[in-house]
Amino acid sequence: MNKNEFAEEVRRSLAESFGEEMEVRLQKVKKNNGVTLLGVMVNDKKRNIAPTLYLDDLYGEYQNGRPFEEVLSVIRENLKRGMPKGNIDMEFFMDFEKVKEKICYRLVNRERNEQTLEQVPNIPFLDLAITFFYVFWNDEIGGGSISVTNEHVERWGTSVAELWKIANENTRRIYPEQCCPMEELLLELMGRHSKIWPALPEENGWGPFSMKILTNHMRSNGSAVMLYDGYLEQLAEKLDCNYYIIPCSIHEVIMLPEIQEFGKAFLKEMIQDANEHVVDPQEFLSNSVYYYNREQKKVELVIP
Repeated sequence: MNKNEFAEEVRRSLAESFGEEMEVRLQKVKKNNGVTLLGVMVNDKKRNIAPTLYLDDLYGEYQNGRPFEEVLSVIRENLKRGMPKGNIDMEFFMDFEKVKEKICYRLVNRERNEQTLEQVPNIPFLDLAITFFYVFWNDEIGGGSISVTNEHVERWGTSVAELWKIANENTRRIYPEQCCPMEELLLELMGRHSKIWPALPEENGWGPFSMKILTNHMRSNGSAVMLYDGYLEQLAEKLDCNYYIIPCSIHEVIMLPEIQEFGKAFLKEMIQDANEHVVDPQEFLSNSVYYYNREQKKVELVIP
C-alpha cells in the first residue's frame, strides 16, 4: 500500500471499531517550514475537541515490515487514550486580558514559512521571523500552544508592537534560558545523567574547543533565547570574546567562541550537513552562520 491507501485503510478500520457515534476522518495539517503531515482524527460528536494522530511515522514502520494490524492497534490505543472526557471552553481566548500573561514568542525560518507569515503577526529578525503563541494547559488534553493569528490581533484590538512587549516579558519568565556543554546534551539525549546549567556556565568550563548549547528549560523553541534582553551580552562578557551562533534547530543553538580556529565556510558546511541529514524538517531553523558582536551588542548575519 502507498501512504494514501494505508491512511484510507486506517480510517475505514477505525470507523468500524469506533462505531457510528464517532466521526473518523483524514486531514492534512500544515506544520512549521511548510511541512504537511497526514493525520487521522476521531471526533466524538458530543465533544467540541478531537484527538489527531499523525500517520507518517507509523506508515514508515509499516513499510519497514511491521504488520498492519499491529500498527492499527497502536493507532487505536493512542486515540482512545487521547480522547477527551468532556468539552473544552475556549471562550476565554476571545478576551485579551485573559490571555496576555501567557503570550510568548518563538523563532522560525522566514523563507520556508512565507505563506504562514502572511496570516500571523510577525517581526523580521535577520533571515528569521519572530512569531507569537499562547501557552496553555488543560486537564483533558495536557499542555500545548495556540498560534496567534492576524484574526486574533484584530479581535483583541491589539498590535504587533504590544504583542512584542508582552511576549518579551513572558517568554523568559515561562521559558528561562539554559546553557550547557555540548557533551552533556549528547549524554542526556543518550539517556544518561546530565547536569543542566540553570544560568551561566562556570568560567573554567570554557575549554579551548568547547561548544555550548543555548536553549530553554523546556527544550522547546529554545532558539528564541537569542532574543532575551541582555542574555547574549552576558555570555560575551563571561567568554570575554565575540562568538558564533550556529542554528541547530528551532529548539536550540550552539555558541562557539571566536577564539577557536574554525573558518566560516567550514561552519556553513557543518550547518548545512546537519540540517540535511540530522534535523527534522519541521524543526529546521536556518542554514546561516550568525555572529554576536559584543561591541555592537547585537547578532549579525555572517553567511546567509
